[in-house]
Amino acid sequence: MIYIAGGTSFLGKRVVEKLLNKNKELRCLFRSEAAKHILLSLQEKSGKKLDLSVGNLLSADSLIYGLKDTDSAIYMVRLEYVEFVKNFINAALKCRLKRAVFISSTTVLLPGENKLKKLKLESEELIKNSGLDFTILRPSMIYGGSGDNNFYKMLNFIKNKGFFVIFGSGKNLIQPVYVDDVADAISEVLENPVTIGKTYEICGKNALEYNEMLKIVKSKLKRNFKIIKLPIGASKLAVNFYKRIVKKSDFNSDQIERMKINKAYSYADAQKDFGFTPVSFEEGIEKEINETEK
Repeated sequence: MIYIAGGTSFLGKRVVEKLLNKNKELRCLFRSEAAKHILLSLQEKSGKKLDLSVGNLLSADSLIYGLKDTDSAIYMVRLEYVEFVKNFINAALKCRLKRAVFISSTTVLLPGENKLKKLKLESEELIKNSGLDFTILRPSMIYGGSGDNNFYKMLNFIKNKGFFVIFGSGKNLIQPVYVDDVADAISEVLENPVTIGKTYEICGKNALEYNEMLKIVKSKLKRNFKIIKLPIGASKLAVNFYKRIVKKSDFNSDQIERMKINKAYSYADAQKDFGFTPVSFEEGIEKEINETEK
């Protein structure tokens, strides 16, 4: 039995679907009725039985019933919630669970200091010192469907507005990874003893410039749209002004500053240890466009 935390997330739903299709026995944590409904929909779609366990990561004790008699766990809740990680580890140890796969992010590899990076690294250290037979996967930007907060939003914006804005020169490198490649990686490492105690970067086939990425999007979308480039300095001022007007905006000037940074990584260790072979961005974005236009 595999215990899953975060099974209703964008990535989590793909992982649940893949493991059910492999006839794995799954027990998924849920807190709300909305989350329960999502899991029941995945069960109905697959035609396979899915065990549901109500609980809350705010309390280690509420996780114990679900973790009992499980062989392994997949933790796909954001690692910046350090207390959640502590509670999960405590409950797992009480239940004598040994094997667990945790999903982090390449955010921890960015230069400089920021709060998100610090919290994720704190959680990673907790995992490494937990005594669990852990594997940590660090995906880059994940894309590939309607739950994708990155390219799905970009594609919708382009379709509705007919233009797209780049902050900076667009020469910075990115290496987004298709969601099914991440889900496959999770499935592969879970039962692979070679990966125990290791951390892997999980990213797309090749790094490419942001400008090149937009050319590919334009080609695959088969729609001409205008690309507007704004200098970083002016963009930060505009965003700060916008935030004063729209209080609920999640966008901030630090995010724009990070757009200057190259986000290119090596997945050589993942390829060597468990055969990780991601698709190219050309192939992945074409799949996303086809999926979202059905």
